[in-house]
Amino acid sequence: MSFSRAAVACLVALTTLAEAAQAQAQTPADTTFQRLMRKNQFSFTQTGTQCSGPGWDKLQQDIQKSALVLVGEDHGMAQIPAFTQAVAQVLKPKLYVAEIDKYQAQDLTRLTAQPGLPTAYLQQFPMSLSFYSWAEEFELARALRAQNTKLLGIDQLGFAATARTLTLMADQVKSKATSTFLRQQATAIQAHDRAALIAADYGNVTINGMRATLLDSLRKMTSTEPLVVRQMLQDLEASVNIFRTNAAGKPGGHQTRINLMKRNLLAELQPYQPAGQPLPPMLFKFGAYHLGRGRSIWGDIHDVGNLAVNLADAHDQKTLHIFVIGKQGQKVTGQNPVDFSKNASAYSMADEPMLKPFMAATPAGTAWQVFDVRPLRRAMLYKNMPVADQELQATILGYDYVIIIPETTASRNY
Repeated sequence: MSFSRAAVACLVALTTLAEAAQAQAQTPADTTFQRLMRKNQFSFTQTGTQCSGPGWDKLQQDIQKSALVLVGEDHGMAQIPAFTQAVAQVLKPKLYVAEIDKYQAQDLTRLTAQPGLPTAYLQQFPMSLSFYSWAEEFELARALRAQNTKLLGIDQLGFAATARTLTLMADQVKSKATSTFLRQQATAIQAHDRAALIAADYGNVTINGMRATLLDSLRKMTSTEPLVVRQMLQDLEASVNIFRTNAAGKPGGHQTRINLMKRNLLAELQPYQPAGQPLPPMLFKFGAYHLGRGRSIWGDIHDVGNLAVNLADAHDQKTLHIFVIGKQGQKVTGQNPVDFSKNASAYSMADEPMLKPFMAATPAGTAWQVFDVRPLRRAMLYKNMPVADQELQATILGYDYVIIIPETTASRNY
């Protein structure tokens, strides 16, 4: 079968018209999103803890207007703690809320008052400071302490902090026999967890499967000990249950953890917020899934960031939610306490659905890209601008700014 030239030309014309009509149907939403994104895209450069450029100028203005600033991150990138220091220099927070437990916060407060890095401490208790077992994060904590900022930890017990927790209990019990037993258990668990970290066998870390018989023994032995010791054991048991549930792949563990963090935040805030008084300036730094307003990127979960919004609203104050993340480069992915070279890996977030258009608009180079996403949020809510991907929706609805670092380096071990 063959076609005349006229028929072929007609067919081509019809195909072109159909493609143009399809493109026209898709263009308004795409153009609106892209136009708003680029109109509200700025840049700045970072040198250590110093930032400069139009993007930083805009950020500073909003930080100064906010009582609570929440920095949602991807963990293990060396540039983000320094950026957080820059934010703190503007905000001057009275409180710093961290994704660690309250006992880690106490140790971190004590250790940052001493010169140098706590290398010996972490040789004894590897990764027991969680993210602050990395040099840049520890220096952030030290800088905040120098600003007279109080460090609050509101999370479950750290996954590698079991031995340290038992040691703290041993320091405060009255019974010598109980103290000896606690220290023996701490020594054994410390050796076990160190081996698991070296082998990257994280599922075998003690807190993921602590023996019920050991917990029963600890409960009986500490039943008449001071309240602080019994509280530590309760916190350990609650954390073991969360980790065990998650390790088994059962539902509910994550929601239980979020609920625990919310309760802990409310409890930790009480000494710093007299009745009828506004909230003190507060800086949060957690994984980005935790700090958005409204529905979390996780899905049908309302996380710590949403509680912060509610607290601020109740006091006629403002929150500012900043999502900062690298596009590509190196970040920490391992926790080997002996061979630090095994702890960093290359990554790319270029195709991450929750950030994909912002990643695409970030060129290679040294300039960080700052996107004010509030105009996008208003267009979604009030002008029916479609955003198909649900994770991208959650980012736009939950955060005020998205900051993309073109290339990152990994946080360093001590």
